[in-house]
Amino acid sequence: MVSLETLPQELFNRVALALDVADLGSLAQVSRSLCRVARCDDLWIERVSADFGDREVIVELLAESGVDIAELLDATTDLVPWRLPHSYQHGDRNSADSTYTGHGLRCYRERLARVAPTSEDEYVDRVKHSEAEIDRVKLMLREGPQASEEVFVEAAFRLVLVQEWFPASAECYYLWALICYMRNTLKPALAFLSIAHDINSDFAPVHELQAEVQSMANGVFGVAGQAPLLDESCSGPSPQLAKALALIFNHFDRDRDGVLNMSELGAVVRVTNGQPAPPAMITQIVGTFGGQISSRSGRKVAGWDLGSLTNFYVAQTMQDPQETRQDMAKFGFDPHTLCKV
Repeated sequence: MVSLETLPQELFNRVALALDVADLGSLAQVSRSLCRVARCDDLWIERVSADFGDREVIVELLAESGVDIAELLDATTDLVPWRLPHSYQHGDRNSADSTYTGHGLRCYRERLARVAPTSEDEYVDRVKHSEAEIDRVKLMLREGPQASEEVFVEAAFRLVLVQEWFPASAECYYLWALICYMRNTLKPALAFLSIAHDINSDFAPVHELQAEVQSMANGVFGVAGQAPLLDESCSGPSPQLAKALALIFNHFDRDRDGVLNMSELGAVVRVTNGQPAPPAMITQIVGTFGGQISSRSGRKVAGWDLGSLTNFYVAQTMQDPQETRQDMAKFGFDPHTLCKV
C-alpha cells in the first residue's frame, strides 16, 4: 500500500502544494520521515512562487521583451531570497541531504514575514511607498514605445519592489504587460494580463488592454487557419511572410541587381496604393527603411534591399496587421495562407 511517506519526493511535492501551509506543518509533525520530505528545498521554493508570485516567470517574460532585470535583482538588497543559491541550482549536491538544507523553508518564512506588516502604521507606510513607486513607473512609461531600454528596465524593476510587499497587486502585472506591449512582444503581454486577471478579475484596465493586445495578436499570428505574419517574438517575419516577400522582391527587381531602385519601388507602391506615388514620398520611404545600397555589381543604388522590404512589413504589421494581409492580396497572395494564387 502506497503511503505519503513512501512517495517519491516529486509526487509528495505535488500533494503538498495543494495543502494549506498550516496543514503541511501539521503533516510534518506526524513522523520523522514526513518531517524530512516536508522540508524539501524545491517544495518550499515552489511554494514561494505559488503563494507570492513566480518571480522566475516575471523575469523570463520580461527578458522575452528585451527587458533584462536579472542583474538588478542580483545586486539589490531590498528583496528577500526567492530562489535557491546559485551553486545549488546548478546541481552542486554533494550529499544525500543537500536537497533538504532548509534554505527553501527559510525563503518562504522570510517572504511571508515581508508581506505581513507588524502594525497598521507599517502597512500604511508600505501602501504610500508602493503608490508612489507605481506613480513613478506610470510617469516613466508616458514616453511610450520610444522610451529607452534603460527606462523600461528601471520601470520593470521598480514594479518588482512593489510586488515584494504586495504580491497580489494586479496593477503590477498590468504594468509589466504594458511594458511588453510597448516593446511589441504580444505573447508575454498576454501572459502577464492573464495573471493579473486571475488576481483581480474586476480590474478594468486589464480587460481593456487584454482586448487590445488579443486583437493585435489575432491579426499578427492569425486565427481560424490563417498563417502568422510574424515570428513568436514579433521581431521578424513568419516563414510564410518571408517567402512571400522574397517572391515580391524578385518580381519587382526587374534588373536583378538585388536592389529595388526608385522606379522599381514606385511600382511596388503603385500596387499597394492603387495609384502612382509622388517622388517625394518614394524618397522618404527610401530614407526610412533603405538608403544607398550596394547592388550585385557593387554600384551604390538608392532604394531597398530585401531586408528593407521585410523591415517595412514587420513595422507595418505591428501597426495594422490587416493592412499587411490586404497588401499581400494585392500582390497576388492569399491573405489568409500567404500562398501565391
